[in-house]
Amino acid sequence: MIKRNFSRCAHLYDKYANIQRLVASELVKELPNNGIANILEIGCGTGNYTSLLKERFKSSRIKALDIAKGMIGVARQKLKDRQIEFLVTDAENIDINNEFGLITSNAAFQWFERIERTIEKFKKALKKEGIIAFSIFGPLTFWELNQSLKEVLHKDVSIGSHIFLEKEKLEIILSKYFHKIYARELIVKERYVSLMELLRKIKYTGIRGAGLNSSFAWTQKLLKRTEETYKCKFGQIEATYQIFFCRAIK
Repeated sequence: MIKRNFSRCAHLYDKYANIQRLVASELVKELPNNGIANILEIGCGTGNYTSLLKERFKSSRIKALDIAKGMIGVARQKLKDRQIEFLVTDAENIDINNEFGLITSNAAFQWFERIERTIEKFKKALKKEGIIAFSIFGPLTFWELNQSLKEVLHKDVSIGSHIFLEKEKLEIILSKYFHKIYARELIVKERYVSLMELLRKIKYTGIRGAGLNSSFAWTQKLLKRTEETYKCKFGQIEATYQIFFCRAIK
């Protein structure tokens, strides 16, 4: 479902991905200045972070992976003259034989089904003193929408962010396989003119992932009631994005 959602909306992703671009610009600041020959990017999407990596590491070889064919298609077209190797594949299942100086990812790790096992695999793909650096959405993302839905429907429903890991859990996982662990949190709040605008943003950037943890249809009645509840509880349609920036050395 995640692969289908991202591929289906790939042509609209960049129009709505201002938060992801902001996070990418912050993430690239966490990286070393030079000395990295081979880079593996996980979940490259339409190539916005890939472009920043290429600007930062002009002489490095970059292999960029994404599970969604539609996303890779946009990225290849956007960066066709930048000598980047793009590959449509599932990063959790790929066999990685090369040694990379850097494995990095912008806002993709939250969708892993087996994140600890995958991080352990990435460690094996890094050379000695290699770096893993990634941004990842936290569970407070869209908490206002989740609270409003629960109040309207009188049951536990939520956008996919309810499954995202806390920073402490990420630090515990990283500390098992790496040293010099570093993690920081960034909270971004964004206002919307309507609930529909927020839902459109969620849809076209794929943040919903596998959707809701309970199936229901967004009828006009439900949309109106949820928006009224949202505004009553929070005064406006404002959404929280919780982002963790993590870095560790092999």
